[in-house]
Amino acid sequence: MANRAVFLDRDHTLIEDPGYLSDPRAVRLLPGVELAMKSLTAAGFKTVLVTNQSGIARGLITEEALARVHAELGRQLAEKGAHLDAIYYCPYHPEGTVEGYAIDSELRKPRPGMLLKAAEDMDIDLRASWMVGDDAPDVEAGQRAGCRTIRLPPGASPPPGEVAQEDVQADFTARNMVEAARIILRESARGAPPPAAAPAETPAAPADQEPAATGARPGKVPARAAARPPVAPVAMQQVCLEILRYVKHLAQAKDEDFNIAKVLAGIVQVLALLGLLLAMWRMATDQLAQAALWAQIAAVLQIMALTFFIMRK
Repeated sequence: MANRAVFLDRDHTLIEDPGYLSDPRAVRLLPGVELAMKSLTAAGFKTVLVTNQSGIARGLITEEALARVHAELGRQLAEKGAHLDAIYYCPYHPEGTVEGYAIDSELRKPRPGMLLKAAEDMDIDLRASWMVGDDAPDVEAGQRAGCRTIRLPPGASPPPGEVAQEDVQADFTARNMVEAARIILRESARGAPPPAAAPAETPAAPADQEPAATGARPGKVPARAAARPPVAPVAMQQVCLEILRYVKHLAQAKDEDFNIAKVLAGIVQVLALLGLLLAMWRMATDQLAQAALWAQIAAVLQIMALTFFIMRK
């Protein structure tokens, strides 16, 4: 079975963005990033960094310096119990000044090359995966790969020579990675199918445009979490069956008194259980106001059931 993944931009998504980051000492995780990534990993998603690094083509940083930055990023995540399963970066830019890197690469977002390469390397189902980033190219790359997308608030102004694009609409918006992870887990629990999209592109990149990437992090990744089925319809059917069985039992009983208070007590008791199940379901789907309402209804029904049980005696 193919894996699900959450593709992540780097700057202003996972870490602060000082611009062309080359010093590992400047790596700063954004608040809550490790919590979001741990929750995604626990749900069975692979976490994959996909980042444009045109500073290499422009001669502002080296691949060796970038490797040290990413090593520090991995160290800080591991220190907090989180990790990335893989890192892919694009060092190319058509306006670069370094020979060998000044090319128009299919790997560079908004093109989906890095996502497609990761999907091939890691057996990822792109239609069941997500792309999270703060810029329009992140969203467009995810859409062109066939993923659902989440956009975070935009970070700093684009680097010189880059053009900001604001005409691309993500499937969802979030204030930070914690909220983005909550959206992904909520939508996965609902089992909602991804929106219809054109088939993922399969670019034929020249041989000199192979992606620079680290492999998957060693260690076992939690198994893919199955989508949780809706609770309410199933619970309603079970409650109706329980009520019918209870009434039938009372009607056929020969050694007990059959009275209306006893029947009502049993029915209200089952309805109280239904209210409790609905409260738990609403809480699991982050509908806290409705969860509180159903909890109160369940409490009232339970009191009524106890009252009827007392009356039958």
